[in-house]
Formats: sequence, C-alpha cells, structure tokens
Amino acid sequence: MKKLASILGALLLMVVLSILGFIAWQSPSYDGELQLCCLGNKVEVYFDQFGIPHIYAQNETDAYRALGYIHAKERLFQLEMLRRVGSGTLAEFLGKDLVEVDQFFHTLGIPKHAKESTAALLAQGNTPWRIAAEAYVEGVNEFIAHGKLPIEYLLIGEKPRLYTLEDMHSIIGYMSFTFAMAVKTDPLLTRIARDLGPDYLSALAVETLPEHHMIPVHYPDSSQSASTYSNLTALLEKILVPQLQGSNAWVISGSLTQSGKVVFSNDTHIGFSAPSVWFEAHLEYPGFSFYGNHLAGIPFGFMGNNRHHSIGLTMFENDDQDFFEEKLNPKNPNEILIGEEAYPIQTRKEIIQVKGGEPVEWEIQETPHGPIINPVVKEIAALTTNPVSSWWVYLLEPAKSFEAVYKMNHAQSMQEVADAAALIHAPGLNIMYGDIEGNIAWWGAAKLPIRGDKVHSKIFADGSDPNAQPKGWYPFEENPKSVNPPIGFVASANNQPDSTRGGHLFPGYYFPGDRWNRIAKTISSRSDWDVKSLQSLQLETVNEVFPELAQFMLSEVNRDDYQEFSAALESLETWDGDHQIEKTAPTLFYKWLIHTWRLAIEDELGKEGFEAFLQTFVMVNSNHHFITKTDNPWWDKQNSPEKETRKDILSEALSLSLDELSKQLGSNPKDWKWEKVVHLEHPHPLGSQKPLDKLFNVQAGPIAGNEEAVNKLTLKPLPDGTYQIVAGPAIRIILDFGDLENSVSVLPTGNSGNRFSKHYADQKELFVKGKYRPQEMNEEKIKKKSDNKLILNPAD
Repeated sequence: MKKLASILGALLLMVVLSILGFIAWQSPSYDGELQLCCLGNKVEVYFDQFGIPHIYAQNETDAYRALGYIHAKERLFQLEMLRRVGSGTLAEFLGKDLVEVDQFFHTLGIPKHAKESTAALLAQGNTPWRIAAEAYVEGVNEFIAHGKLPIEYLLIGEKPRLYTLEDMHSIIGYMSFTFAMAVKTDPLLTRIARDLGPDYLSALAVETLPEHHMIPVHYPDSSQSASTYSNLTALLEKILVPQLQGSNAWVISGSLTQSGKVVFSNDTHIGFSAPSVWFEAHLEYPGFSFYGNHLAGIPFGFMGNNRHHSIGLTMFENDDQDFFEEKLNPKNPNEILIGEEAYPIQTRKEIIQVKGGEPVEWEIQETPHGPIINPVVKEIAALTTNPVSSWWVYLLEPAKSFEAVYKMNHAQSMQEVADAAALIHAPGLNIMYGDIEGNIAWWGAAKLPIRGDKVHSKIFADGSDPNAQPKGWYPFEENPKSVNPPIGFVASANNQPDSTRGGHLFPGYYFPGDRWNRIAKTISSRSDWDVKSLQSLQLETVNEVFPELAQFMLSEVNRDDYQEFSAALESLETWDGDHQIEKTAPTLFYKWLIHTWRLAIEDELGKEGFEAFLQTFVMVNSNHHFITKTDNPWWDKQNSPEKETRKDILSEALSLSLDELSKQLGSNPKDWKWEKVVHLEHPHPLGSQKPLDKLFNVQAGPIAGNEEAVNKLTLKPLPDGTYQIVAGPAIRIILDFGDLENSVSVLPTGNSGNRFSKHYADQKELFVKGKYRPQEMNEEKIKKKSDNKLILNPAD
C-alpha cells in the first residue's frame, strides 16, 4: 500500500507540475527583448502595474506596428471572434451550429460592405490613416506568425489566419450592427400595430414622450435650442461576443470646476465579457501623445485623450434602419413594384465554409431598398409572406470610421474634431469633446435620412408607395449638437436630442432621459467639480422615477390584503430609489414590475413574444407611461370572461411577487436584500461550455446599480428568481485638464485577454467596489514605477 501511495503521489505531483508548467508557458511575458521584422527603429514598451502598455516609438508607423503586436499578444482571441462574426465566418471556425449566424450577417450585408469599404480606403491612396492601419496589421500578423498563441486555439483545434484591413472593416461592421436597434424592435412593434391596433401601441412609449428628458442643443451661431418572436434573440446569443448598448458622458466647462479647466467623464455601456471590450494603450512618438481605448483589431482609440483634447462617445440611438414590405409584380415575381414602375430583384450567392462539414451555399436577394431578410429573421417570416427589405444607412456608402477616428486622435483643434465627426455616416454616435483651451462640445455624428411623409420609422413601410421612399439627407450642419453652451456642460445618456437647427425631432430608440436628468441636475448643483467628486456621480445608483412608480402601484392595491408583508410594503413606500446591494426595496419592486408587465402583455404576445419585448428599449422607456395610463387596453386578459383592470393586474402581480420572494429568500422581508438576487459574471466565448466556464469566466458577484441609474446595469431575469447583470459600464474614465496626468480609469476585468496573465482580472475588485486606478501619461513616473519593460527591435 505504501508503494501504491508513493506511486499515486508521484503521479499527482507530475500532474500538478505539468499544469504549473503549462500555465507558466502560457503566461505572457512583459519583459525582455524581441525582434519584429517590420520595425524601422527600436520601440520601448513599459507596462504599468495594471498591464497598460505605454509605447515609446521614434515614428508613427513603428508606434502602430508595436501597438498591433502588443494588442494581438493580449487580445488575439477576442480579435478573432469579432472578425469572425463580422465576416460571417463563425461556422468555419466553430462548426455547423453557427451557420445560421453567418447566414444572418451575410444577408444583412456586413461582409460585402467590408470589402467595399476596404476598396474605398485603398482607393484614397497612401493616406496617414491607411499607412497607420497597415502598420498595425503588420504588427498583429507578426504576433500571429511568431507569437505564443492563446490557449483558446489549442482547445478548439484551430490556428488564426493572417489579419487584414477587410477584417478590420468587418469588426467595425459588427459594432455598427450592435448599435442598430431596429431589427430587434421593429418586427415586434409592427406586429402589435397590425394585430392589436393603435390603442395598444399608444400605451407604449414608442417615441419620446413629453415627460421624458431631452438633450439640449446649442448652435454657437444660433439662438435655437409571434410564437417565433424569440428566434432573433436566441440567434444573437450564439454570437458569444458582447454587444454595445448605451453610455453616459458629460463634459464640464471650467466655470463649474475646481481647477477652472474642463473636466471630462465617459462610461460606455456594453455587454459584460471576459476580457472586457476596451483595451487601453498609451502611444508616444515625436509630435504625438495619446492615451486611447481600443476595440480589438482597431488601431485608433474611439475614446481617449491627447495633450490638447479628449474625445468620448455614447450611442446616438437614432433610427437609421427601415423595413419595406415589398409588393411583387404580378407579371414577374422576380420584380417589385414602386408605384407603377417595376424593379428587378437581384440575386447573389455566398459560400459559407463549415468546420467538419460541407460548405453551405446561401442565396441572398436584394431589392432597391436592400436585402430581403425574411429567410434569416424568423420574426419577420412569421409576420408576413411578402418580401421585407432592410434599408440600413450603414450599407449605403463605404465606412470612413478609420479616417474619422484617426483624425480625432491626432487633431489639435475643436474644428478638426468636428470635421472628423462629419465623416461618420453610421452608426450614429454622440461625440463628446473637451480641450485644454476650455472648449466643450457634443456632436450627433450620423447621416440622418429625410423620410417619406407616410413612414413611421418603427413600423414596416409599404415598399410600393412612392411617398414612403427616403427623400435624401439632412446636412450635417443641422445635426443635433451643443458647442460651449451657457449652462456650462454637455451631457449624453442615450436620450432624445432636442430638435435640430431645422426644427426636426429625429426619431430613434432613445431611453427616457432619467439618467440625463439626474446627471444634469447634479452637475448644476455646484461649481467646484473635480476628478474625486465626479466619481460619486458616475457611481450613483439612484433611480428617481422608480420610487414614484412604486408609490403609485401601492396606491392601486388593497394594502389590507397583505398584512403579513406590511413591513415590505412600507419599505417600498419610503424607498428613495437607491439600489445599493443591502437595500430590500429594489428586490420587491423589480419582481413586482416584471410580473406586472408579464401578466399584462404575455396573453397578447405569447411567452416568447414577451421575452423578445424585454430585449427592446420599449419596456424601460414605457414603465411610467404604461402603468399610469388609465385607458390601457393591455390590462384586460384576452382569454378570460371578465374584464381585468389595472388594479386586478397589479394585485395579482404583487401576490405572486411576495409568494415567490418568501420561497426564494425566506419569510422575513429584511432578508430580501438586493445583493441576494443580482449577480455579475463576465462570460468568455468558450465559457458557455462546462467546465470551461470555471477556467475562463470571471465571477464578480453582486454589484450596485439598476437600469436607469447613472451607474446603469442591464438586468436579465432568470428562472430561479435572480437577475443576471448582462451589461453595464465597460470602462469608467474621468480626467481634469487642470491635472491631465492624474486622470483615472477602471475596466470591469483587466487589460489582458490571456487567461494566464496576471492582468486578466486584476481590476475586477476595483470595478465592483467603485474604485479607480491611475491613467498614467507622465513619462518619468511611468518609467520609474514600471517593473516590466519590453524592447522591440528591428529584425536584422
């Protein structure tokens, strides 16, 4: 027995040593010297204590080559997944289960558009942004050819192909799709309008309502101020990479700050993931100094700052995608009619390669309005047998995102940034700006279409009606913007911008403005803002609307029916809307709110239709309007002989909520703490497969916040009565131009995507606890404090 035990012990030791050796082999090195074949001169890279690379180069191309190499070293598999989604090649990489996803993106037209955008970029000649992008690509490919590939490739038995400019445009295309809310929303709203009628639609806040808050504009030279309805959601969940969802940003002029200089803040709201979406990097070369936040595979920072100015972004949420229900020509089914004129339906074929299987040939049909998407959006196929075309602004001209963002990174004046913003045609972005000279600004960057008079932008249009056709574009000069407004700040929180210079209130998928209102009121309340004080605003978890709504709901039920839970109802009645994790009122409120919605609309839309509804902007936008509306037809259940009222639904929903919480958390309402029902996990693309979730996913636990607090969290109800936090701040940035080198930032996980890096999740605790870390730009301090220096030398 002793001999057997000795053998088993030796085997166990060998296994442990093998695992430790493998981890050591996989762990990325942040020290030493390497040779890169594409470099012209030596580049020094200093990594700070959180793994942020500070790249010191002697020229621009070497800086971007080095960035490409380091970015691939830290985020190659994330880059791989993003380019695979955007290029419609997931099935080639992961197998047949992803064929439908590839078919969707090919039909939508993103891979085709990536080719067209690349051709347009090359046709511009040797522009600075093209040279920089190609240098970045060289750096990525240097790592692919000679670097240590991350473990994900080993686990799925694949190797990466070389990176290209077309891949880069594919990633931009996917990002643009995640901004396009129409495909997730319009089929459902069209069904409601057709099957149930205008009264049902008017009970929802489909457009901005008077009680919602608008972003004020300021022009410096003007005084104007079905049963298949969850198929798309299920399809998109297969993508395994995060989608962009919203954001907060505000820029405060020196008149309201302690330093007398501009203070800038941005937190983008994106699906949580491991690694997190943004990669931070600091570039220095003669004439250029920039601290940027980069998407995997993209060389230029969509957010960041140089020594002169800072740029940030939020989603504009403008409606840039319409659907046209076509009328086939009775004389020729391969044509559609617009008025009396016939137009041919064009056909093209795509070949989708499938790992371990035969290639799939996919036929795509297109009308003058765009691709016919019935075959890939089952919601639309269930809604009508007529062809439905997707008209999407993004596909109508080549993307100039690289040129725009490069110019924003390198600009030295506010006007240069404004000119660069005008190059963005889609997706719609709110570009936020502040500079060392004291200027603050916000521009709605997008090409805004002039729609036909009969077009409701969220309901399928009659493709045969000549008056429903797009009529052209509003000039960029009329886009919503605010430049150096008298109020002393600009802010954006995905809510409706006020009317443009031409008096147009542009339609979109805007949020109600609760966050914006809270931000605006708070900023206006004092004139000594600094980096420290703004942290409390960025982390605030108060929702001012929910307590009012909770009191209204309580007034509609008979409190005597719930005597044993009187303490819980009193807690809800006195709730101030805060969502700190020790609070109990949010736990009851959310349960009651969701049951109210379900009991009201599930009988009309079905279970899967209700699940699809929860994925749209409409519920958050409609909460107050829907519940307080007296003549709301949704209250009456369609399949019952009685006519239910709001009181009936609210009472039933409250009874269900109290019963479920008692079973889930115990009979004492004091135990119904918010921390027991909200949980944050950062999922990795391979983490959906057990036991890989234990290896790759990052568990973060409960975190304070809610749907429309400044610290916005998107919650997904789970069958066990808890909520999965699926999206929220993907970065938090605050900087003061009075002390630029002491800016702060924090990521939800870490800067590295390598599972065995010490920087894979080293910011997790900071993020959950509402803490920040330095955003270093001081060369002397960086070099003195850094324990990790990597020298990249030109190859002999």
